[in-house]
Amino acid sequence: MRVESIVIVGGGSSGWMAAAMLSKTFPKMQIGLIESEQGPIGVGESTLGHFNRFLKRLGLKDKDWMSYCNATYKTSIAFKNFRHGEGERFQYPFGEFDLFDYKDTLQRYFELGCKYGVDKYPPDEFANFANNQTYLADQCKISADPIPECTYDMDRDTAYHFDAGLFGNYLRDHHCIPNGVMHLKGEIEKVMKNPDGSIDSLVTTQDGLIKADLYIDCTGFKSLLLEQHMGSEFISFKDKLFNDTALATQIPYSDRENQMETYTDCVAMNAGWVWNIPLWHRVGTGYVYSSDYINECEAEVEFRKYLSERYTPEIAQDAKLRKINIKHGKHEKAWVKNVVGIGLAYGFLEPLESTGLMTTHENILLLCDTLQRRQGFYSRFEQDSFNYNCDNMIESMKNFVALHYALSQRDDNKYWRDCTNINFDIDPLWKQSTRVAHSNVVTMLDNLEDAFYNLEQHSGSIYIAAGQGYRPFSEGMFEERMSADKESDEWSSILEEIHTKYQQDRKIMMEWVDKLPSHYEYLRDNIYDLQEEETVG
Repeated sequence: MRVESIVIVGGGSSGWMAAAMLSKTFPKMQIGLIESEQGPIGVGESTLGHFNRFLKRLGLKDKDWMSYCNATYKTSIAFKNFRHGEGERFQYPFGEFDLFDYKDTLQRYFELGCKYGVDKYPPDEFANFANNQTYLADQCKISADPIPECTYDMDRDTAYHFDAGLFGNYLRDHHCIPNGVMHLKGEIEKVMKNPDGSIDSLVTTQDGLIKADLYIDCTGFKSLLLEQHMGSEFISFKDKLFNDTALATQIPYSDRENQMETYTDCVAMNAGWVWNIPLWHRVGTGYVYSSDYINECEAEVEFRKYLSERYTPEIAQDAKLRKINIKHGKHEKAWVKNVVGIGLAYGFLEPLESTGLMTTHENILLLCDTLQRRQGFYSRFEQDSFNYNCDNMIESMKNFVALHYALSQRDDNKYWRDCTNINFDIDPLWKQSTRVAHSNVVTMLDNLEDAFYNLEQHSGSIYIAAGQGYRPFSEGMFEERMSADKESDEWSSILEEIHTKYQQDRKIMMEWVDKLPSHYEYLRDNIYDLQEEETVG
């Protein structure tokens, strides 16, 4: 089938992101978007580095859109209380590993831990050893310039916090409508089908009959076209991802310069975790929890206690909480006949790794690439390939997110004990023909230490595993290797030299980062163009 016209059902961030990229990629194609009068549920305010590819394809520079969307930068994701629940925090910085000179492999950090003890080389500091960008996150600093002894590239290795609703509006007003996208408003009254089950046309409340070659479902969890009319089965992820509810609120700044962090701060709680996302004008925060372990009243009490301790009792008391029901899972197929599900309409993971927008923009790019390969023509082969790639991505991210819980050492309540007992079904995967497709699961769990040596493919898993206290070898294994090595004395002196150099470099990096502008100062001067004397509260 050849696609010459597309109708997107649903606005919000996913709908307008799809419209923007499709109209950019196919300037001659007829594209329309039908937006309900009822506002959509947004998918978070936090992105990963993959988002830069989407911006680059649209030709967007930071200066173009960030101030419109109250955006800030993000260089890492921090995890507090996930390992023991005793105040510990580790970082998952963006960017490549900084392996050079004496830091030729990541094994060195764990060898140093065996020789000098984990007190001197704790799990929380692994990220500093592996990636110098961690120092920026630790001190909430931003640099447009290269970092010493680091592969850091600001355009590649920073992501964003922003208001997803405003971003959708920005794309609508500055890209979609100028590119000729027809903006229609109203509700879908009826879906007309062809004899083969594909959609022929839509009947809307305001514009009557709407007809297209391809329909994109961006109707959120409702999945109006993909699930309700095309019958793509919804498959829950509840067996591995327990959290199904969120209480969200917005907090005003009292000290913007110090509160505007450069990372998404994730803080583990009794039955889930709290996100803290600093935008330019306020902080977005919320408690993601499992209703199987605590009820809404208990979650609210715990969340307000957290807000009181992090901010003030007055802020905690006045905070207006919005309840969000989370529908974890995916649909069996993202593309059925002439309907493609994008965003929540296809699938969703809890926001621990900012995957809501990631699966949205990656699937949009995949659809554009699929249609562009043969000038808008697609066959069953293209559909199957698209579905396979969408499924592989969301399954990989599901297991990655679950790994954050599975590797925890917390056993202080039933929720965390059950998290550490998540079943990853390793044995069946070894026997299936799809073993290669699911090899990320096998590697992460059955033989996770291999991930520390396969650096390009499993960098995220390494940061999470190391932060949770997982090591690729124990002290006993290290001693065995040293005793069997005829040059063990030489190795011991090499480790002493590495230890000295690393401690020196650590001090240099902290002093260098200390001189950089704060996150707030950089945004103020380079994105928002405000006067220095402006009040920052």
